[in-house]
Amino acid sequence: MPADSMDPTTAVTYGPFIQAAEAQYTSDPSEVNPASVKNMPAGYTLVRTIQMTDFFGPEQSRVFYGYVAVGGKPATAVVALRGTATDTEWWDDFHWDLVPFPQIPGGGKVAQGFDLVYNSIGTMTPGQQGTSAPGAVAAEVAQAATSGLAAGLDPASLPMVVAGHSLGGALATLLVADLTATTALKPQAWTFASPKVGDATFAARYGALSTISWRIYNQVDVVPYFPVDISDSYQPVTTGYAIDSLGKAKWSLSCAHSLNTYMHVLSPATVPLDQACST
Repeated sequence: MPADSMDPTTAVTYGPFIQAAEAQYTSDPSEVNPASVKNMPAGYTLVRTIQMTDFFGPEQSRVFYGYVAVGGKPATAVVALRGTATDTEWWDDFHWDLVPFPQIPGGGKVAQGFDLVYNSIGTMTPGQQGTSAPGAVAAEVAQAATSGLAAGLDPASLPMVVAGHSLGGALATLLVADLTATTALKPQAWTFASPKVGDATFAARYGALSTISWRIYNQVDVVPYFPVDISDSYQPVTTGYAIDSLGKAKWSLSCAHSLNTYMHVLSPATVPLDQACST
């Protein structure tokens, strides 16, 4: 697929990975490190789980946030990051002071909330006892993604996709920037309903680093238009692909932001719309 051509069919194939992460969390929020992820697309092997810490409130516990899986033909590593699921995570989203993102040289500034959550991310072997510690997440994800490669195979040749929805889309953007700048991997980014992540310097640096990157946003979803500040410091990263669910799904804040709505609008013939959002 040419880098300047967005293929809705390809985009829709990554939605179920995110939906599996969201379903895994909502089915049992207390399960920080599951041995398996329910409803993960067939043909993929779970190699790592991803945890993060909400930074708001007196109890900052670890929660399941996504996973790394490898499979498909050709073998592809997929990192899936779920969307915002709790009031605390929404609070994390709304910390909008700009802070430096030192993981990449000349990386500009990003939203403080996204930066704090990103720096809290750690990974674990599925089913492992204990808790993950925040660390160099790009290095951990790269090691997990390439652990099954044949000896001597260049990691840069491994197809890799990082997919996320909502807050997961913002974190996916940071991870793709970090992976591309600091490892041999050249991941694709497929995000749905991602808010703006950082300033113009970050957006430009990201655009220079990333390979295939699509920021899919619904024109009637409010989240992709945030954060907003009086000096208009926040800028969306490239490349944006607009959809419009008006007339195709019931309008509400939740329906406009729903990953299912995004996928239905992208491929109405293959993705049924949730009944709650049906017109």
